Amino acid sequence: MQTNYTRLLESYHEWLKALNYEKGNSLCGVKRVQDFTNWLREKEITTIEQISKTHIENYFEELNRRINPHTGTALSIHSMKGYSQELRRFSRYLRETGQANLEINIKTEAPKNLPIKEMIFSQGEIKKLYETCEDTLLGIRDRAMLSVYYGCGLRRTEGVMLEITDVQFSRGMLHVRKGKNYKERYVPMIGRVVSDLVEYSMLSRPGLARESGSNRFFISMQGLALGPQSVNISFNHLKVKAGIEKSGSIHGLRHSIATHLLQKGMSLEQIARFLGHNCLESTQIYTHIANNL
Repeated sequence: MQTNYTRLLESYHEWLKALNYEKGNSLCGVKRVQDFTNWLREKEITTIEQISKTHIENYFEELNRRINPHTGTALSIHSMKGYSQELRRFSRYLRETGQANLEINIKTEAPKNLPIKEMIFSQGEIKKLYETCEDTLLGIRDRAMLSVYYGCGLRRTEGVMLEITDVQFSRGMLHVRKGKNYKERYVPMIGRVVSDLVEYSMLSRPGLARESGSNRFFISMQGLALGPQSVNISFNHLKVKAGIEKSGSIHGLRHSIATHLLQKGMSLEQIARFLGHNCLESTQIYTHIANNL
């Protein structure tokens, strides 16, 4: 009997909701599994039982060659891990619902020789990015985004998920409620970060918000909450305008501030708290990066 992939995806989505997965995460997960089932259809694999270890390996080989339409580069290691984790979760769903025993055992590892100079922006390049932001509604917003992602070292999703009340000017703090592994923390706003976020809050955001009613801190020209892809696109536009050709992403701003703080003498323990790392080993990579720039 042929597998109805549409019905299977609907059932998988219901299973995720029953396990209380966050709505955004479950929708993203279903889309990743849908990408896999679309690939199966193209290969004329019509039943779950037909899927072999070779099929799964071939699918991930194609993912490795896939080009991100928004960045023009290969899928990041973070994206590849996301696909691997989601398909393992999907295999658990198939197993627990008695539909199949699908083994997903794909290991995704970062390249051993990371192009460090492509990943880290110099202080001169950071200055160029700030100078590129014009005094328009979107320019002021983009400057505030630089201050959140570089000045406060937030991860891409952490910045996207910020709400208006999370920017606590009276305390000089950003409240990161949805950090990695749902760990929350407070990040200090110092120097130009405060003035950039005040300017955005007072001048730019009200002009963009109109009557959208969105509680998200960063919004688009239409007044809608910015998503991760939109933030990437805006950052890539800034890079082009600033004449920066390296392929570093907006997540590179987090790597950059950590490296720059280390070069200025901040201790690894302080940087770990600033970044929200659970263990010091995650922060020690910046010692290697700083020594190789």
